[in-house]
Amino acid sequence: MVLDDNSSLPDVAVLEVMISPEKLANGYIDNNEEQLTLLAAAVHSAHDSIVITTTELDYPGPEIVFVNQAFTKMTGYQPSEIIRKTPRILQGPNTDRTVFKHLKSLLRSGKVFFGETINYRKDGTEFYNQWHIESITNSQGEVTHYLAIQRDVTDKINTQKKLVYDAFHDSLTGLNNRAWFLKELQDCLAKANEYQDYVFALLFLDLDGFKLINDSLGHSVGDVFLKEVAQRIKNSLREQDKLARLGGDEFTIIIDDVKDLSIISETVDRIQNALQQPLILHSQEIFTSGSIGITLSTMGYENGEEMVRDADLAMYRAKSLGKSRSAIFNKTMHKVAVKRLSLENDLRKALEKNQFETYYQPIINVVDQSIIGFESLLRWHHPEQGFISPMGFIPLAEETGLIVEIGEWVLHQACIQSKLWQNLIPAHSFFINVNLSPRQFKQSNLVTKVEQILQQTQCDRRLIKLEITESAILETDNRADTMLNQLKELGIKLCIDDFGTGYSSLSRLYQLPIDILKIDACFIRAIGKHEKKEKILESIVNLAHNLGMEVVAEGVETEIQFEKVKQHQCEYVQGYLFGRPITIDDTEKLLKKKFL
Repeated sequence: MVLDDNSSLPDVAVLEVMISPEKLANGYIDNNEEQLTLLAAAVHSAHDSIVITTTELDYPGPEIVFVNQAFTKMTGYQPSEIIRKTPRILQGPNTDRTVFKHLKSLLRSGKVFFGETINYRKDGTEFYNQWHIESITNSQGEVTHYLAIQRDVTDKINTQKKLVYDAFHDSLTGLNNRAWFLKELQDCLAKANEYQDYVFALLFLDLDGFKLINDSLGHSVGDVFLKEVAQRIKNSLREQDKLARLGGDEFTIIIDDVKDLSIISETVDRIQNALQQPLILHSQEIFTSGSIGITLSTMGYENGEEMVRDADLAMYRAKSLGKSRSAIFNKTMHKVAVKRLSLENDLRKALEKNQFETYYQPIINVVDQSIIGFESLLRWHHPEQGFISPMGFIPLAEETGLIVEIGEWVLHQACIQSKLWQNLIPAHSFFINVNLSPRQFKQSNLVTKVEQILQQTQCDRRLIKLEITESAILETDNRADTMLNQLKELGIKLCIDDFGTGYSSLSRLYQLPIDILKIDACFIRAIGKHEKKEKILESIVNLAHNLGMEVVAEGVETEIQFEKVKQHQCEYVQGYLFGRPITIDDTEKLLKKKFL
């Protein structure tokens, strides 16, 4: 058979080799020119590439005797360029030649071959070629040709590859993700348990101060920052080490095949040095560092999650020591973690078991030193451990999210107490300050919850003041402003707690519906010791008054401190000089003694 460039259909003779005489005799198709011409048109116009070759399987291989239009479209080869050539013309550097050994074996045994490999178009571009190849026999049962039906499955393969890639890679940084890392870690543990000489280290890295960058510069800048950090960490590692981003600003690293422990310290130093180099984002010079927890395979781990957990614990230990530090996990850390987990479990049950109690600390009018209100403070009486300091459980409650439910309970108790005191001493109105945690402030239904509590208790809402930390209201959009305005519309008053220690709300302070600033105790303690801090104290008071706000000086413990804040015209003071936090019963006794 010969095809020239102008041929549009294959010869009838070519098609006849594709149809055995038995099929013709049994009525599958009439053996006439018209029927064969129809079949020729169908083959030529088929969507799949069709190739017919001779039967020489040994080198130099079979010759192509026919290709259809789809073949030309798929490969770029015209019939005149491909006829009498071997199919090897489609092969290239990445073609898997081991496939052909299997192909020849099947065809020699009379079986059908189905497979795929990378082939090359005329212009040199790669494509994934899926084949279906079977033999064509004559009436004597002799193999006369091979028929190959081919498809370009490049898009399908690339889609599958992308799905696999996405399953094991972080979309932001391009690093491997947690799923991939845990698999690699488990493989390393299996190797370490099999070979005594093989040791590796796991590093758990958490960036220092990333939340501040995100909150102050925005999430888009934070994303750019994380990409740069990821690249710096990657460049600090050896080729055989493994890096993944677990999520947020957390990264894990396997330092592979540790022959000497100095390799670990050298790697940590390279990472820290790389992170500490300044980064310019949005015309701002940004500095960061990382806290790194380290654990070794020599601890006898069986489970990768446990090893990550311990490295995470070591990271928290490093963070507690200060920025840009590292710590190696030890059994003491594990004991601390177990104790913390036990405390967390007890904390979850404390509310339902009525183990919490509200204490009240007096807030004093500077002019006549009379009690004008109280701050409600939470206390936990643990059944086994006894009294637990708020610093021992409030951060844990904040971290676990339990603070939301606990905070609602505290507000409810304060509102009830406010109404009781108003009935007890109707001639005086004592306001109650209630702390609102940063976690509560992020709740979308906060305003609804506060409104429900105010309605349930029927207290005088004008006597309720919510204290919000300066850092909690530091947002880059109007969410904080909206939330504060909605709370203000409920008829309550708003305070900024610990003012002066937050990041910086000065530029937005005039926009916020704040009634009172509570100056942090560190400025009060500085009186008579740090002149500059005293100047800051004076400036804060003046700023508040210029914005129509009142001022509470917290932590007043001495007469000298009281005289100084009085001199600066603070309206209210709070501190041990005038009273420590006391129980409800003791508070009522105090009120009766002074006002009844």
